[in-house]
Amino acid sequence: MCKRMICATVMSLLLFCVSSIHCQAEEIVMAKEDLNIVFAVDHSGSMNEQDAGQMIPKVLQIFTDTMRGEHIKIGYLAYNDTIITQRAPVAVDVEEQRRLLKQTISGAENRGETDIGLGLKEACQLLAGCEGKKMVVLISDGETDLARSHTGRTEQDSEQDIEEVIKLCRAEGTPVVTVAFGKEYEGEEAVLKKISEQTGGESYEADRPEELISILYDLFHTDFSYSVREITDSVYEDGSQRINCGMDGIIYDELTVLFFSDQEISEAGVISGGNRVLAEREGHYAVVKLSEVADELAISFETQQKQRMSVFLIGRRNITPMLKWDGDIYKNQETEFVIWFADEKGEQLSSYTGIPWTAAFQKTAGGVSLPLPLEADESGLCGKAAFAEAGNYTLYLTAGRNAEHIYEVSQITVLNTLPVSLKNERIEMLTHSDAQMLDLGEYFADEDGDTLTFEIQELPQEVVSASVEGRYLHIAPLGRGSGDIVLLVSDGESSLAGRITVRVRSWPEVYPAVPFLIICLLLFAVCKLYRRKKTVITVPEPVEEKNRCYFTGKANVYFTLIPDGMEEIPPLTFMLHPIREGKIVVGDMLKNYGELSALLELDHMFLYPTENRKIIFYHNSKASVMIGNSIVCRRMQYALSYGSVIYVTAPDGSCEMEIHYVATN
Repeated sequence: MCKRMICATVMSLLLFCVSSIHCQAEEIVMAKEDLNIVFAVDHSGSMNEQDAGQMIPKVLQIFTDTMRGEHIKIGYLAYNDTIITQRAPVAVDVEEQRRLLKQTISGAENRGETDIGLGLKEACQLLAGCEGKKMVVLISDGETDLARSHTGRTEQDSEQDIEEVIKLCRAEGTPVVTVAFGKEYEGEEAVLKKISEQTGGESYEADRPEELISILYDLFHTDFSYSVREITDSVYEDGSQRINCGMDGIIYDELTVLFFSDQEISEAGVISGGNRVLAEREGHYAVVKLSEVADELAISFETQQKQRMSVFLIGRRNITPMLKWDGDIYKNQETEFVIWFADEKGEQLSSYTGIPWTAAFQKTAGGVSLPLPLEADESGLCGKAAFAEAGNYTLYLTAGRNAEHIYEVSQITVLNTLPVSLKNERIEMLTHSDAQMLDLGEYFADEDGDTLTFEIQELPQEVVSASVEGRYLHIAPLGRGSGDIVLLVSDGESSLAGRITVRVRSWPEVYPAVPFLIICLLLFAVCKLYRRKKTVITVPEPVEEKNRCYFTGKANVYFTLIPDGMEEIPPLTFMLHPIREGKIVVGDMLKNYGELSALLELDHMFLYPTENRKIIFYHNSKASVMIGNSIVCRRMQYALSYGSVIYVTAPDGSCEMEIHYVATN
């Protein structure tokens, strides 16, 4: 007894816990994996023509500086027809490692030939053993050219290395992003596109080093907290330039302003909140970092005659969007979502709800996109959505009216409810009965409201035949027996094997008392006929010659039913006693009503006089005739006394008549 009580208590607690967990709201934040990037940069001699100011290494150093604190590890490999320098991915949030990485990036010179296969192969080896996401970014201005190389490698060797790298990256899910660099790009662009397309990476073209900024941040705009905004890319005259830049309510924790020029920058700065901050200049580029960002910025710089200047705003928000909802998410049912923002400590931030946000769910497979309209309140950004398809979706949150940054917030799973069977009753049919039509909507339903389709999978072919038309199932009996009609019931995404049981039986099986009743009725009929025969007067064929009796009394005729459209006929009386013939044809009595006489076939009905004031009735017609409550058979003679009534019904039932044999007063 004690053990039973303990078991019951444990089961109750488990059920309580399960139900409690099911009812709780779900809250998910996308866990950020470490991203391992290796920049494989072409440092062959031709790059001196495309990047004379060695701006590509500077852009990569700036990128390295801005990406600190983002769970990112960056490696670098400089190649020509050999490996010039390399460094495996290091965590850029560690200052010493970041310093050494920047030193590696700045230490490579442009010289020699180009061996893309060698550079790619060594870059992938630098990623070996790294945990998390992996990516190779290949920057080159040309195709493989080893004609003047002294390494002993051939172009075939390089192409073979490229093929091996593509297979390896595709197997490990490592994309290779390619950037075709140079104003007059003479390389075989198809080679770079092939590498990126076959490894799942993107392919870009850049004419100037400044364009790398937009490309690099575009690669990571859904993984990190940075966004890039180009302020200007123009050629200016000699003098001082100023650009006012409104933030449109967009909030950043940190803002970096980058200046790039085709000439040396003499002076540049930013005015924020009334304070002027001068840029740190280094030749053709300059940098300003702002930890506090005002609503309005003024960007100023000095230019010489025909000097080209590009300015970028790189904003960083140290926030993590989180998504919350209640219970499971089912298809076609509206679910309310709440998006809120947390800082590095996980505490909720309210200041970011004022930014212009747009949100949309993107289906993982199929590309279906569902907007999530948002409204800000004290709990965060609230929105409701109903999904037309089940599956896995990712919520993307976009900041700014120009989609300056996209956050990959959360992944959700939308469930689809299977079709259900509503009833499980057996269909009964008779072997010679008509076909039945079943409305399958009464047998199956879908809680999600999906339109169901039906397909016959199995059929007891010796018992019934069946076909489906829309939501209706037609069943026709073939033979005795029973079985299941198995239907594939589908809502478009999932299906149910539905069963409808049918049984076909014969009449004796369904109504076992019927044969007994039929036998009893036959016996009863035989008995009645036997009793009637006692009252039947046998009249030989030449009855008219032998009969010396005469008619007495009279016959009253009543038409109780006449065909539609005919006038009603009053009661008729025919005196019989004056007639001296030995036979009366009933049709002759009613020859004035020929149409009714023909319907009732009265020309085949006869009256004969007999003894004791009786008459004999005889007929050979197809009409239904009764004397009193007894059925009159054809070619049989029946004796009638005063008071007897003959009922005659036409074969088609359109006319009825009564003949009353009565005495005269």
